[in-house]
Amino acid sequence: MNLINRETKEHLIDAIALLAIPGIGRMRFRKLVEGFGSPSAALSASKSELEAVPGMSHGLASAIKTEYDGDRARETAARIIQLGWTVLFADDEEYPKSLLETPDPPVLLFQMGSCVSPDKRMIAIVGTRHATENGRLFTHRLAGELARAGLTVVSGMAEGIDSAAHRGALDGGGRTIAVWGTSLDIIFPASNKRLAQEILAQGAIYSEYLPGTHADVSTFPERNRIISGLVEGVVVVEAGAKSGALITARCALDQGRELFAVPGSPEAQKSEGTNKLLKKGARLLTGVEDIFQELPRLKGEVTAKRFRARPDMSDIELKMVDFLSHGPLQIDQLSRLAELPIPDLMGFMFALELKGVVRELSGKRFVLAE
Repeated sequence: MNLINRETKEHLIDAIALLAIPGIGRMRFRKLVEGFGSPSAALSASKSELEAVPGMSHGLASAIKTEYDGDRARETAARIIQLGWTVLFADDEEYPKSLLETPDPPVLLFQMGSCVSPDKRMIAIVGTRHATENGRLFTHRLAGELARAGLTVVSGMAEGIDSAAHRGALDGGGRTIAVWGTSLDIIFPASNKRLAQEILAQGAIYSEYLPGTHADVSTFPERNRIISGLVEGVVVVEAGAKSGALITARCALDQGRELFAVPGSPEAQKSEGTNKLLKKGARLLTGVEDIFQELPRLKGEVTAKRFRARPDMSDIELKMVDFLSHGPLQIDQLSRLAELPIPDLMGFMFALELKGVVRELSGKRFVLAE
């Protein structure tokens, strides 16, 4: 939502002020808001009330009362409004729902550009900044094909593979989203200023950082969880043994996203990371069809309609098929939908696998078989 009305502005000021208190951070922020209902209520709570919140020590409770800096929070909020950013709170309708399914979603998400469709037909493409020419060409072609198929391509706008992914989606006439490891008023790298402008014309740019935040050793690894959290699958094209793209891959697995890796020569340093991912179980990718085979919903097809003859299934098994008819789900999501404990549910899923109705993906996710 755009920051226009007084109520929204005050909510932003309180959120900024609470986050700025040393030792609070995203996790404790969420616990405080869950406990008191809002940042304002948490800031107004007594020390004893604060200490009753799990994970809140006497020292942290005291810091909330003594380290609160409302003037600085107001200045920051005024700057955000001046810059024209859209600010998304976790309970906003426009906040990406896929991020809320992750363990550590941004407390505040800043956006420039157009709103993101909630249908979650998104794929991330990431890789090394020092890409080979073949790597860039492959990425450009893959992103273009995904864009022409109606998918949104997500990446981090770094040099190399990331830039090629954005450029391919743009040249394919589709949408692309960049997630920055800096605040939205600092373009990094500066050489991608024109690319950023083109992304804004056909997509959006996200960041969780307050104005004036430059890149450091923590911001890029942090933003990688947002890249993978937005999408249903992550493609790693080229990555060395210590590439930051491997952090995005790890985030994808932790979040239950499908992970793809493009194979490379055993002697190529820029393929050491991708080849290692393949050894550990990532899906091998040589073209766009590999994505659609693993995630058929992204192609716009409902696999529930593709059974020629369904085997005999119990009522619970039929429910599972119905739940999965719109796309892959993690076992904990199925557990909530079916109102069954995971150990009991796994028995039904194993039976459906034996019957050829479902198959298991990485991250304890299940999808309907063809």
